[in-house]
Amino acid sequence: MKISVTPISVAKIMRAGKMDAEGFVNYCAELGADGVDILDSQCYAWFWKDQARESKALPGWLQQAGIKLAAYATGNNFAKFNEDDWRAQVAVVKAALNEAAELGAPVLRIFGGHHEDNGGEPGMQTHAGLPLIARGIEACLPDAERRGVVLALENHGRLPGHSYEVRMLLDQFNSRFLQCTFDCANFMGANMDEPENPLHAYANLRGRIAHVHVKDSGPALPGNRNRRQAYVAGRGDVPLRQFAALLENDRYGGYCSLEYEAAAMASEEVGVPQSLAYLKNIRAIHQSVGHRG
Repeated sequence: MKISVTPISVAKIMRAGKMDAEGFVNYCAELGADGVDILDSQCYAWFWKDQARESKALPGWLQQAGIKLAAYATGNNFAKFNEDDWRAQVAVVKAALNEAAELGAPVLRIFGGHHEDNGGEPGMQTHAGLPLIARGIEACLPDAERRGVVLALENHGRLPGHSYEVRMLLDQFNSRFLQCTFDCANFMGANMDEPENPLHAYANLRGRIAHVHVKDSGPALPGNRNRRQAYVAGRGDVPLRQFAALLENDRYGGYCSLEYEAAAMASEEVGVPQSLAYLKNIRAIHQSVGHRG
């Protein structure tokens, strides 16, 4: 089990100016991570202070810290009714592909889009959104193949949401350069109209996973208007240990990236180290019984 960290885990710290990109790399190395995810410059400008300079320096920072670039990520939304808006989202992904390739990232995490009940445009329901997402993937996939970067579609924003919807899109293209980013907690998330057990989702998507997001969630505490909320890893009800066991049994070779979002319950300064300690404990369990780790 190779552990990475996405900058989303320290977004508040970085937005407050308390950590820069180099500091993020060093922080993750100090906590014992094997890799880091990096965010693109268009959708996540807060990650960069001087993207041109820092992206050139990034390989050296990684080498000095002794960790790898696990994935690059963009925040596109193909679920746009207006054609110009849709084309602009295609351009976002293509630009992120260029950045990812220049840094040697193996995968680019992409989104599909946002359902109207999850921040999307009015009328953007599943039957309307999925064809727009398929068109977006079709427009970007040749660039991914040419660049040698896998597009890793995340179950995010409810478009797609369920594992069978992710699988339908993957099967439509049947390309090794289109796989998924499997977010185990998102299948149970507050944005889902019908929550799905992530172990069931894994059964549908096994063998098609290029990247994993690990986080925990559980029933919302009193005073929270949502049905569910984020927790420190190991304190919610997402079956993280069982999920990790499935990955180990199937010899998953990619990264499991911590995406800590529970700052309301425990600050990033506290919750990130605690969550990483939990993930390293899971890894130790499997290493103790002969898995390769």
